[in-house]
Amino acid sequence: MRLRWLFFVLLLALLAACQPATPDSALPTLAVLPSLTPTETVPPPPTETFTPEASATPTNTLTPTITPTPTDTPEPTLPPRATATPPPTVEPTLAAIGTATEAVLEQPKFMTLTPPPLGTLPPATPQQLADVVITQSQFQEALNTQLSAYPSIQRAAIDFVPDGINVELTALGGEAFITGSVFVSVILTGDFATIGLGDILTNAPEPPEAYVNVVTGDFLMAMLGALDATLRARLGPDQDLSTIKVDDDAMQLTLLVPKP
Repeated sequence: MRLRWLFFVLLLALLAACQPATPDSALPTLAVLPSLTPTETVPPPPTETFTPEASATPTNTLTPTITPTPTDTPEPTLPPRATATPPPTVEPTLAAIGTATEAVLEQPKFMTLTPPPLGTLPPATPQQLADVVITQSQFQEALNTQLSAYPSIQRAAIDFVPDGINVELTALGGEAFITGSVFVSVILTGDFATIGLGDILTNAPEPPEAYVNVVTGDFLMAMLGALDATLRARLGPDQDLSTIKVDDDAMQLTLLVPKP
């Protein structure tokens, strides 16, 4: 009985399946089964990432630097340069001694005159004797100062000798300068000192007339001017030459000057 009933149910089911489908009839639902074939997955669109730009303002970040290790490479050497040799200088101590010696020699020595005999009127102005020593270098300096006023004389080099002065003189001998030798005699005659000219020698048998004129004129005036300027500097303007003597070292003079 059960088999008949089961057969009847199956038959109904088969008839139902053979009926045409109507538009309103519902379609069976299809179940979507997972596929065993991997599907390609589309990646999501990239998103824009904001990257901050480097700031224009420099930062104080210190960048460590590597200091190179000094090597033993020899430095190039320059060839030695010639150095100028300084001119010889006068040792200060010797210069000071020389200056002090000159200052002592320039100082005149004064002596009191013997009183006049009884019944003799004393001089209106009291006087005293002054001893003066002029060295060759001092007289040469004074003469050079005088020569600046005489363009006819280029040079005069003096040399003290007993009783006079030898002078190597370069002066005008016409249109040009010539060099000759002139002797200036210094002689004391009685109470008078005589300063005159001796021999005048040049490389010619006879010195040119123009040269002789310079010697007897400008040169003699320059010599007397040098002596007078030296005595005035040491004794003042009021003086009266009493004695004069020249040797190899210096000129020694005695003069009468007012007593202070």
